[in-house]
Amino acid sequence: MTISVIIPAFNAAKWLPSAVASVRAQIRPADELIVVDDGSTDGTREVCLGLGEGVRYVARENGGLSAARNTGVAASTGDWMLFLDADDVLLPDALASLSATAASSSAGVVYGFVLQRRALPTEARLHGLPYAVGESPAPAKAHFWWTPIPTAGAALIRRSLNEEVGGFDETFCQVEDAEYWLRCGVTSAFAHCDRMVLDKTYTPTSLGQQEAGSIWYRLQLQLKFLLWCRHRGIETSFLGVKNGDLIDHALTRIHRGKVWSLLGPVLSQADELNVRTPWYWRASFIRLTLKATGRLPEPPPKCRQVYKDWLKEEPTGK
Repeated sequence: MTISVIIPAFNAAKWLPSAVASVRAQIRPADELIVVDDGSTDGTREVCLGLGEGVRYVARENGGLSAARNTGVAASTGDWMLFLDADDVLLPDALASLSATAASSSAGVVYGFVLQRRALPTEARLHGLPYAVGESPAPAKAHFWWTPIPTAGAALIRRSLNEEVGGFDETFCQVEDAEYWLRCGVTSAFAHCDRMVLDKTYTPTSLGQQEAGSIWYRLQLQLKFLLWCRHRGIETSFLGVKNGDLIDHALTRIHRGKVWSLLGPVLSQADELNVRTPWYWRASFIRLTLKATGRLPEPPPKCRQVYKDWLKEEPTGK
Protein backbone atom coordinates (compact mmCIF):
# COMPACT_ATOMS: atom_id res chain seq x y z
CA MET A 1 0.00 0.00 0.00
CA THR A 2 1.09 3.59 -0.63
CA ILE A 3 0.23 6.57 1.56
CA SER A 4 -0.10 10.22 0.58
CA VAL A 5 -0.04 12.78 3.39
CA ILE A 6 -1.82 15.97 2.34
CA ILE A 7 -1.39 19.16 4.39
CA PRO A 8 -3.79 22.04 3.58
CA ALA A 9 -2.16 25.30 4.63
CA PHE A 10 -3.67 28.77 4.93
CA ASN A 11 -1.40 31.36 6.56
CA ALA A 12 0.34 28.47 8.28
CA ALA A 13 3.98 29.62 8.12
CA LYS A 14 4.21 29.48 11.93
CA TRP A 15 3.17 25.83 12.26
CA LEU A 16 4.01 24.18 8.94
CA PRO A 17 7.63 23.22 9.76
CA SER A 18 6.49 21.20 12.80
CA ALA A 19 3.77 19.42 10.85
CA VAL A 20 6.16 18.51 8.04
CA ALA A 21 8.83 17.41 10.52
CA SER A 22 6.32 15.06 12.16
CA VAL A 23 5.64 13.43 8.80
CA ARG A 24 9.35 13.06 8.10
CA ALA A 25 9.88 11.46 11.51
CA GLN A 26 7.47 8.58 10.80
CA ILE A 27 8.72 5.05 11.49
CA ARG A 28 6.78 4.02 8.41
CA PRO A 29 7.52 6.87 5.93
CA ALA A 30 4.83 8.47 3.82
CA ASP A 31 5.18 7.68 0.12
CA GLU A 32 4.50 11.31 -0.76
CA LEU A 33 3.94 14.56 1.12
CA ILE A 34 1.92 17.34 -0.46
CA VAL A 35 1.36 20.83 0.96
CA VAL A 36 -1.58 22.70 -0.56
CA ASP A 37 -1.21 26.46 -0.11
CA ASP A 38 -4.81 27.72 0.03
CA GLY A 39 -4.13 31.30 -1.04
CA SER A 40 -1.96 32.23 1.95
CA THR A 41 -0.91 35.87 2.40
CA ASP A 42 1.83 35.26 4.96
CA GLY A 43 5.12 33.48 4.34
CA THR A 44 3.64 30.00 3.83
CA ARG A 45 4.98 29.73 0.29
CA GLU A 46 8.52 30.72 1.28
CA VAL A 47 8.50 28.40 4.30
CA CYS A 48 7.27 25.48 2.24
CA LEU A 49 9.77 26.01 -0.58
CA GLY A 50 12.52 26.09 2.05
CA LEU A 51 11.61 22.73 3.56
CA GLY A 52 13.82 20.83 1.15
CA GLU A 53 13.29 17.73 -0.96
CA GLY A 54 10.40 15.39 -0.44
CA VAL A 55 7.76 18.10 -0.03
CA ARG A 56 5.57 18.82 -3.03
CA TYR A 57 4.14 22.34 -3.04
CA VAL A 58 0.76 23.02 -4.70
CA ALA A 59 -0.70 26.54 -4.75
CA ARG A 60 -4.33 27.49 -5.31
CA GLU A 61 -6.69 30.43 -4.77
CA ASN A 62 -8.26 30.55 -1.34
CA GLY A 63 -11.25 28.22 -1.28
CA GLY A 64 -11.34 26.84 2.24
CA LEU A 65 -10.20 23.67 3.94
CA SER A 66 -12.36 21.24 1.95
CA ALA A 67 -11.29 22.73 -1.38
CA ALA A 68 -7.62 22.50 -0.36
CA ARG A 69 -8.03 18.86 0.62
CA ASN A 70 -9.72 18.06 -2.69
CA THR A 71 -6.91 19.82 -4.55
CA GLY A 72 -4.41 17.69 -2.65
CA VAL A 73 -6.25 14.52 -3.59
CA ALA A 74 -6.13 15.47 -7.27
CA ALA A 75 -2.36 16.01 -7.01
CA SER A 76 -1.68 12.77 -5.10
CA THR A 77 -1.20 9.16 -6.15
CA GLY A 78 -1.35 7.08 -2.94
CA ASP A 79 -3.76 4.19 -2.39
CA TRP A 80 -4.47 5.72 1.02
CA MET A 81 -4.55 9.35 2.15
CA LEU A 82 -4.16 11.20 5.43
CA PHE A 83 -5.23 14.86 5.68
CA LEU A 84 -3.01 16.53 8.27
CA ASP A 85 -3.92 20.04 9.43
CA ALA A 86 -0.94 22.38 9.26
CA ASP A 87 -1.02 23.08 13.01
CA ASP A 88 -1.18 19.41 14.06
CA VAL A 89 1.59 16.89 14.71
CA LEU A 90 1.63 13.20 13.79
CA LEU A 91 3.12 10.91 16.42
CA PRO A 92 6.13 8.89 15.14
CA ASP A 93 4.34 5.56 14.78
CA ALA A 94 1.09 7.00 13.41
CA LEU A 95 1.44 5.79 9.81
CA ALA A 96 2.88 2.45 10.94
CA SER A 97 -0.04 1.81 13.29
CA LEU A 98 -2.74 3.00 10.92
CA SER A 99 -1.33 1.15 7.90
CA ALA A 100 -0.93 -2.10 9.85
CA THR A 101 -4.62 -2.00 10.75
CA ALA A 102 -5.57 -1.05 7.20
CA ALA A 103 -3.57 -3.97 5.78
CA SER A 104 -5.44 -6.44 7.97
CA SER A 105 -8.89 -4.97 7.36
CA SER A 106 -11.29 -4.33 4.52
CA ALA A 107 -12.25 -0.97 6.02
CA GLY A 108 -12.21 2.19 3.96
CA VAL A 109 -11.34 4.38 6.97
CA VAL A 110 -8.89 3.52 9.75
CA TYR A 111 -8.48 5.93 12.67
CA GLY A 112 -6.72 6.20 16.00
CA PHE A 113 -6.70 8.22 19.20
CA VAL A 114 -6.08 11.98 19.30
CA LEU A 115 -4.48 13.90 22.16
CA GLN A 116 -6.45 17.14 22.29
CA ARG A 117 -4.68 20.00 24.03
CA ARG A 118 -6.30 23.21 25.16
CA ALA A 119 -5.11 26.30 27.03
CA LEU A 120 -4.56 24.54 30.36
CA PRO A 121 -2.75 21.20 30.77
CA THR A 122 -5.63 19.96 32.92
CA GLU A 123 -8.01 20.44 29.96
CA ALA A 124 -6.20 17.92 27.73
CA ARG A 125 -8.21 14.85 26.80
CA LEU A 126 -8.09 11.75 24.63
CA HIS A 127 -10.50 11.66 21.71
CA GLY A 128 -11.02 9.30 18.77
CA LEU A 129 -12.59 6.49 20.79
CA PRO A 130 -13.64 3.40 18.81
CA TYR A 131 -17.32 4.33 18.71
CA ALA A 132 -17.46 4.42 14.90
CA VAL A 133 -16.00 1.00 14.10
CA GLY A 134 -17.87 -1.70 12.24
CA GLU A 135 -19.57 -2.40 8.95
CA SER A 136 -21.69 0.14 7.14
CA PRO A 137 -23.96 1.85 8.18
CA ALA A 138 -22.72 1.70 11.81
CA PRO A 139 -20.01 4.39 11.27
CA ALA A 140 -22.57 6.76 9.77
CA LYS A 141 -24.97 6.24 12.66
CA ALA A 142 -22.14 7.00 15.11
CA HIS A 143 -21.35 10.29 13.32
CA PHE A 144 -24.89 11.57 12.85
CA TRP A 145 -25.23 13.40 16.17
CA TRP A 146 -21.58 13.80 17.21
CA THR A 147 -18.14 13.17 15.71
CA PRO A 148 -16.13 10.20 17.07
CA ILE A 149 -13.28 11.01 14.64
CA PRO A 150 -12.47 14.61 15.65
CA THR A 151 -10.15 15.43 12.74
CA ALA A 152 -9.11 13.93 9.43
CA GLY A 153 -5.47 13.93 10.54
CA ALA A 154 -6.20 10.93 12.77
CA ALA A 155 -7.35 8.69 9.92
CA LEU A 156 -6.24 6.93 6.77
CA ILE A 157 -8.84 7.03 3.99
CA ARG A 158 -8.83 4.61 1.09
CA ARG A 159 -8.59 6.53 -2.20
CA SER A 160 -11.29 4.43 -3.84
CA LEU A 161 -13.71 5.29 -1.03
CA ASN A 162 -12.96 9.01 -1.34
CA GLU A 163 -13.72 8.79 -5.05
CA GLU A 164 -16.93 6.86 -4.44
CA VAL A 165 -18.37 9.42 -2.01
CA GLY A 166 -17.14 12.44 -3.99
CA GLY A 167 -14.51 13.96 -1.71
CA PHE A 168 -15.08 16.80 0.77
CA ASP A 169 -18.10 19.06 0.29
CA GLU A 170 -16.73 22.55 -0.34
CA THR A 171 -19.96 24.29 0.70
CA PHE A 172 -19.29 23.46 4.37
CA CYS A 173 -16.92 25.82 6.16
CA GLN A 174 -17.27 24.01 9.50
CA VAL A 175 -17.86 20.36 10.58
CA GLU A 176 -16.82 19.35 7.05
CA ASP A 177 -15.10 16.30 8.55
CA ALA A 178 -18.32 15.10 10.17
CA GLU A 179 -20.23 15.51 6.91
CA TYR A 180 -17.54 13.54 5.07
CA TRP A 181 -17.50 10.72 7.65
CA LEU A 182 -21.26 10.33 7.28
CA ARG A 183 -21.00 9.62 3.55
CA CYS A 184 -18.00 7.35 4.08
CA GLY A 185 -19.71 5.56 6.96
CA VAL A 186 -22.81 4.61 5.00
CA THR A 187 -20.59 3.32 2.18
CA SER A 188 -17.75 1.44 3.90
CA ALA A 189 -16.58 -0.16 7.14
CA PHE A 190 -14.41 1.75 9.66
CA ALA A 191 -11.61 0.24 11.77
CA HIS A 192 -9.65 1.49 14.81
CA CYS A 193 -5.91 0.98 15.36
CA ASP A 194 -6.00 1.40 19.17
CA ARG A 195 -2.99 3.75 19.19
CA MET A 196 -2.59 7.48 19.79
CA VAL A 197 -1.67 8.88 16.38
CA LEU A 198 -2.12 12.66 16.55
CA ASP A 199 -1.23 15.57 18.83
CA LYS A 200 -3.74 18.39 18.31
CA THR A 201 -3.85 21.79 19.97
CA TYR A 202 -7.07 23.80 20.11
CA THR A 203 -7.25 27.54 20.64
CA PRO A 204 -10.33 29.72 21.31
CA THR A 205 -10.24 30.74 17.62
CA SER A 206 -10.11 27.17 16.26
CA LEU A 207 -13.07 26.36 14.00
CA GLY A 208 -13.98 23.42 16.19
CA GLN A 209 -14.46 25.78 19.13
CA GLN A 210 -17.04 28.02 17.39
CA GLU A 211 -20.26 26.82 19.00
CA ALA A 212 -22.71 28.71 16.78
CA GLY A 213 -21.15 27.34 13.62
CA SER A 214 -20.97 23.84 15.07
CA ILE A 215 -24.70 23.83 15.88
CA TRP A 216 -25.83 25.37 12.59
CA TYR A 217 -23.67 23.27 10.30
CA ARG A 218 -24.50 20.08 12.19
CA LEU A 219 -28.14 20.68 11.31
CA GLN A 220 -27.20 21.41 7.70
CA LEU A 221 -25.06 18.29 7.32
CA GLN A 222 -27.81 16.12 8.77
CA LEU A 223 -30.35 17.46 6.28
CA LYS A 224 -27.85 17.18 3.43
CA PHE A 225 -26.94 13.59 4.36
CA LEU A 226 -30.58 12.50 4.31
CA LEU A 227 -30.98 14.07 0.85
CA TRP A 228 -27.73 12.53 -0.37
CA CYS A 229 -28.87 9.07 0.71
CA ARG A 230 -32.27 9.59 -0.89
CA HIS A 231 -30.61 10.52 -4.19
CA ARG A 232 -28.54 7.34 -4.06
CA GLY A 233 -31.37 5.09 -2.97
CA ILE A 234 -29.72 4.42 0.41
CA GLU A 235 -32.10 3.45 3.21
CA THR A 236 -31.76 5.69 6.31
CA SER A 237 -34.26 4.01 8.63
CA PHE A 238 -31.27 2.87 10.72
CA LEU A 239 -31.10 6.44 12.04
CA GLY A 240 -34.70 6.48 13.24
CA VAL A 241 -34.96 10.26 12.89
CA LYS A 242 -37.54 12.81 11.75
CA ASN A 243 -37.05 16.47 10.94
CA GLY A 244 -38.38 17.35 14.38
CA ASP A 245 -35.55 15.40 16.01
CA LEU A 246 -32.98 17.42 14.07
CA ILE A 247 -34.52 20.76 15.01
CA ASP A 248 -34.90 19.73 18.66
CA HIS A 249 -31.27 18.66 18.80
CA ALA A 250 -30.16 22.07 17.51
CA LEU A 251 -32.49 23.96 19.85
CA THR A 252 -31.34 21.90 22.84
CA ARG A 253 -27.71 22.79 22.09
CA ILE A 254 -28.66 26.45 21.66
CA HIS A 255 -30.38 26.45 25.04
CA ARG A 256 -27.58 24.61 26.81
CA GLY A 257 -24.89 26.91 25.40
CA LYS A 258 -27.07 30.07 25.46
CA VAL A 259 -26.25 30.62 21.79
CA TRP A 260 -29.28 32.88 21.37
CA SER A 261 -28.04 34.36 18.09
CA LEU A 262 -29.07 31.10 16.38
CA LEU A 263 -32.67 31.10 17.57
CA GLY A 264 -33.96 32.99 14.55
CA PRO A 265 -32.17 30.96 11.86
CA VAL A 266 -33.05 27.58 13.42
CA LEU A 267 -36.68 28.54 14.00
CA SER A 268 -36.90 29.72 10.39
CA GLN A 269 -35.49 26.36 9.33
CA ALA A 270 -38.15 24.67 11.47
CA ASP A 271 -40.87 26.70 9.77
CA GLU A 272 -39.64 25.59 6.33
CA LEU A 273 -39.61 21.97 7.48
CA ASN A 274 -43.07 22.36 9.06
CA VAL A 275 -41.73 21.33 12.48
CA ARG A 276 -43.78 22.13 15.56
CA THR A 277 -42.48 20.49 18.74
CA PRO A 278 -42.48 21.55 22.40
CA TRP A 279 -38.88 22.72 21.92
CA TYR A 280 -40.01 24.85 18.99
CA TRP A 281 -42.59 26.69 21.11
CA ARG A 282 -40.21 27.03 24.04
CA ALA A 283 -37.51 28.50 21.78
CA SER A 284 -40.06 30.83 20.14
CA PHE A 285 -41.06 32.18 23.56
CA ILE A 286 -37.40 32.73 24.55
CA ARG A 287 -36.75 34.54 21.27
CA LEU A 288 -39.74 36.83 21.73
CA THR A 289 -38.72 37.59 25.31
CA LEU A 290 -35.13 38.40 24.35
CA LYS A 291 -36.29 40.54 21.45
CA ALA A 292 -38.76 42.47 23.61
CA THR A 293 -36.05 43.24 26.17
CA GLY A 294 -33.45 44.19 23.56
CA ARG A 295 -31.19 41.25 24.43
CA LEU A 296 -31.52 39.18 21.27
CA PRO A 297 -28.15 39.08 19.47
CA GLU A 298 -27.90 39.43 15.71
CA PRO A 299 -27.71 36.08 13.90
CA PRO A 300 -24.27 34.96 12.68
CA PRO A 301 -23.49 36.18 9.16
CA LYS A 302 -22.86 32.71 7.69
CA CYS A 303 -26.14 30.91 8.37
CA ARG A 304 -26.60 29.68 4.80
CA GLN A 305 -28.91 26.76 4.23
CA VAL A 306 -26.05 24.68 2.91
CA TYR A 307 -28.10 21.58 2.29
CA LYS A 308 -30.28 23.57 -0.14
CA ASP A 309 -27.19 24.94 -1.88
CA TRP A 310 -26.00 21.38 -2.34
CA LEU A 311 -29.38 20.30 -3.71
CA LYS A 312 -29.35 23.10 -6.32
CA GLU A 313 -25.69 23.12 -7.28
CA GLU A 314 -24.50 19.55 -6.55
CA PRO A 315 -20.98 20.78 -5.65
CA THR A 316 -17.89 18.68 -4.93
CA GLY A 317 -18.89 16.07 -2.38
CA LYS A 318 -22.10 15.07 -4.16
